[in-house]
Amino acid sequence: MLLMSKRKQKKAGTNILKAQAPSVKTDIDTPLIPRWWLAGLLLITGFVFWPMLRHQFTNWDDEQYVLINELLRGPDWAGIFSEPVVSNYHPLTVLSLALNYQISGLEPFSYFLVNWGLHLVNTGLVFYLIWLISGRSGWVALFTAGVFALHPMHVESVAWVSERKDLLYTLFYLLALLRYWRYVEQGHKTDYWLTFGLFLLSLLSKPAAVVLPLTLLLVDYWKERDWRARQMWLEKIPFVLMSLLFGIVTVLIQSEKAMVSLEKYSLTDRFFFGCYGLVTYVQRFFVPAPLSAFHPYPQPGAMGWDIRLAPLTLLVLTALVWYFRRNKALVFGMLFYAVNILLVVQFVAIGNTLLSERYTYVPYIGLAFAVAMLLWQKIKIPAANTLRWGLVALLALVFGYVTRQRVHVWENAETLWTDALKSFPEAPIPRANRANHRYQEAMKPANAQRSGVLMQQALEDCSIALAVNPAHFSSLDIRSIIYLRTGKPDSALADAEKMLIARPGDNKGYVTRASSYSHLRKYDEALSDYTRVLNSEPDNVEALNGRGTVLFNGQQRYREALADFEKAISLKPDGRFYLNRSRAHFVLGNRQQAREDAQTAQRLGTVVPNDYQQLLQQ
Repeated sequence: MLLMSKRKQKKAGTNILKAQAPSVKTDIDTPLIPRWWLAGLLLITGFVFWPMLRHQFTNWDDEQYVLINELLRGPDWAGIFSEPVVSNYHPLTVLSLALNYQISGLEPFSYFLVNWGLHLVNTGLVFYLIWLISGRSGWVALFTAGVFALHPMHVESVAWVSERKDLLYTLFYLLALLRYWRYVEQGHKTDYWLTFGLFLLSLLSKPAAVVLPLTLLLVDYWKERDWRARQMWLEKIPFVLMSLLFGIVTVLIQSEKAMVSLEKYSLTDRFFFGCYGLVTYVQRFFVPAPLSAFHPYPQPGAMGWDIRLAPLTLLVLTALVWYFRRNKALVFGMLFYAVNILLVVQFVAIGNTLLSERYTYVPYIGLAFAVAMLLWQKIKIPAANTLRWGLVALLALVFGYVTRQRVHVWENAETLWTDALKSFPEAPIPRANRANHRYQEAMKPANAQRSGVLMQQALEDCSIALAVNPAHFSSLDIRSIIYLRTGKPDSALADAEKMLIARPGDNKGYVTRASSYSHLRKYDEALSDYTRVLNSEPDNVEALNGRGTVLFNGQQRYREALADFEKAISLKPDGRFYLNRSRAHFVLGNRQQAREDAQTAQRLGTVVPNDYQQLLQQ
């Protein structure tokens, strides 16, 4: 049998309700799910997040997930289920983005609409789950779901297209918990296997779901199942095996790029980072500040006292929970939080941020539930209900206002990184990302009048970032491109050499150096660098276009140049490549094809010089 006897289940269910019920019955305990309360919460949540439907994609992973993700075109079904994206294997997330692409291409509205809708659905699931496990307390469900829906730390998970994975994995995660709750109560094997199926869907949406087996044990603890029962442990085996499989796959993928080397931060550093995360996320639950899309690591050897004292703070927090261990709701809520955040608190350093607000999306359910149950159990004054509803109103007002402001921050890359730099003005990554955005804006024909100003602003951002970290690769990359665009190839060449020192194996440095040589009319050196890149990376479109340009301008080998331009276009239909192919066709006497390519280049947003247009019209 997969579960305890009916008699034991009934006894366990009765005991847990007795353990959690308040000593005085109040009118906030409802035998039926309070649909109007939930409807009101969903209405407020939808309104607070509504501005995101007018947002644009950012340059914080949205490019890799959507804008240049070839898996979405078609879509590439085999690739979606076999290839990782941004150092993660989450095919259902990529599949959902592919469906968005089929609906609206690269228009962002449908992507944000799906995120908005998923957050509302998840809010409803949290409400229902908490209503069940709290003994059908409508107020506890409303408070917990309200925190989940409106907490400012959760904006990142909702208003960022790239975090579709958070929303999807949470959807299936919550459905799995609901089905498991029913399995524990009723004992149907169908519910057990449905739980497992939903778990698998959650894993395919984001590997963070690997902790579900531990969360299921917490449900067993809450339901007072017999921990000596062998079957209770055996039924977790399929879940644990699946978690191990996805865990191994994730480590193999992320170890290549996402994990930070031990050369930069030692195991001791990572221990402090992990303790700091566990403590700080609890603190930000109550006081969500500072809020930022980017929370940088400290410079090596410059760890602050807040991080150094984190292990002691964590020890005190753990001791407090242990002291009040007889309060089952507190223990359950804190363990739910710890289990669901433990893998992302940088004991194993992953990514570029010490803290990430999106990591709290599921864990805060546990903290909110613990707080709600404590308020439900401990407030016994005559005006208890008035006080409780006052807290709900205050929560909606304060969190709703702050969250609405945070939603506006995610409007586009400019607003996102400008906000991050308010908290961390010298952080190189936000500086480089804003510089990249401003450079891209400067290159748009619609911004021709502001192009010079945008270029200068981007250059300033790169220079500030490089003053902090002279080897910051992205800042060197962007600044070198700006130098080339503004007629400073010597400066671009100097930055390219620094790029090659910072990352000797990165072809970007060679492409930039080759382009600098080309601008300096050192065509042999440029051709050598471009050829070196293409020998190791034959489909590098920038190298193909660059080599074609050198062959065209420097050596008048027009047919070879045409072949490079054609291959670049076959890989990526970029307006610059079409313009270069147009010129090759023009020189080779194919005027009609030259005109068609020039028109295509213009349609794709590339400016065709007036003198060349006049030549084509003759």
